[in-house]
Amino acid sequence: MRKAVQAVVGLAISGAALWLTLRGRDLGAIWEAIRGADYRWLVPYFLILGCIHLARTWRWGILLEPVAKVPFAKLNAVSAVGFMALMILPFRLGEFARPYLIAERPRLRVSATLSSVVAERIADGLFMAGLLVLTLLAVPEGTPGLGFLRTGGVVVLLVFAALLVFLVGAYRNRALAVRLFHRVIDPVSPRVAERVSAMLDAFIHGLRVVPSRRKLALFFLLTAAYWGLNGWGMQVLARGFDIRLTLLESFTVLGVLVVGVMIPAGPGMVGTFQAAVTLGLSLFLPRAQLDAHGLAYANVLWVAQLAMQTALGTFFLFSRHIQLAKIFSAPREVEEELEEEDGEYHPDGHAAEDHRRGAVEAPGPAPSGDGKPPHGQRPR
Repeated sequence: MRKAVQAVVGLAISGAALWLTLRGRDLGAIWEAIRGADYRWLVPYFLILGCIHLARTWRWGILLEPVAKVPFAKLNAVSAVGFMALMILPFRLGEFARPYLIAERPRLRVSATLSSVVAERIADGLFMAGLLVLTLLAVPEGTPGLGFLRTGGVVVLLVFAALLVFLVGAYRNRALAVRLFHRVIDPVSPRVAERVSAMLDAFIHGLRVVPSRRKLALFFLLTAAYWGLNGWGMQVLARGFDIRLTLLESFTVLGVLVVGVMIPAGPGMVGTFQAAVTLGLSLFLPRAQLDAHGLAYANVLWVAQLAMQTALGTFFLFSRHIQLAKIFSAPREVEEELEEEDGEYHPDGHAAEDHRRGAVEAPGPAPSGDGKPPHGQRPR
C-alpha cells in the first residue's frame, strides 16, 4: 500500500511539473527544435558521462575503504545498477539500492554502506548548493526568477550544513545524538521514535571509521572533478541546440537542476528534471529561444542521461556481483538490517530503550546469594 501511494504521489508531482513547464508553449516548435538539433554533440557528451560514472564510483570506494576494500569490479557494477535504480524508481527509492547491494555481512555492514552514501550526498549537496549561490551572484540584478533561486540556494545550503553539523556531532557523541532524535519524535509517536532511533543508532555506528586525511583530500578532489565534468558536459550538449552557455552559466543551470531533482517525483525524475533545467536556462536565454530550443535541450538532456544510466545498469544487472531480487526490496531490507544491527549493539532491548531515552541509572549493589543485603547496606 505504501509503495502504491508513493508511486501515485510521485507521478502526480511529475505530471504537475511537466504541466507547469509546457503550459502555454508551442509543442510543435519544441518538436521541430528536437528534430533539428545537431546530435553529433551526443558523442562527446556520452564520453563525459562515462568519465562521470568512473569518478563517482572511485569516490564511493574511498568512503568504504576504511571498513572494507571493495574490488573495483564490484563497486562498478553496484554503482551502475544503483544509479539506474535511482533513475527509474519513483520517490528516489533507488537511493537504498547501492548500500544494500554492496553490503557483505559481517565484513561490511549496511550501517557502514548507508552512512557512506549519506556522507556522499551531504558533500554533493554542500558543494552544489554553495556553487549555485556563488554563480547566481554573477547573474544581473532584476533577472526574472533570480530572487527565488537565490533564496532556494541559500535554504538548501543551510539544510545540508545543518546535516553536516548533525553528522559531526553524532560522530563525536552517538548517545546524545540518538537521545535528542528520540525526544524530538517521541511526542508525535513513541513507537515510531523507538524504531527510528534504533535505526539511527545503528547508522551512526557506521560513521565510526573515516578515511585518512590524504584519502579525504582525494575524495573532495574527485567531488570537484565529478561536478566539473557534469557542468562541462551540459555545456557541450547545449551546443547541439544552438545554445551557447559559458561554463559559469552551465554550472548555474546544473545547480538549479541538482536542487530541482531533490524533489521526489515519478520514475526517471521526469517533470522535475525538465522544469529545473528550463528554470535555470531562463536566466540566460531570451523567451523565444527558451520556449523552443531550451525545452528541446532539457528533454534531450534528460533522455541522454536516462539512456546512459539505464544502459550501464542493464549491462551489469546480470553480473555475478548483483542479486536482482535485492533491488526492489532494498528500502525494506535496509530498515530491517539497521534494526538487527541495533539489536546486536544492544542485546538487552530494555537497556537500549533506556539508553536512547537517557534514563539509564547506575545499578545498585547486587544482593548476596543468601538473599541478605550486601555488607554495609541496611535492610529496608
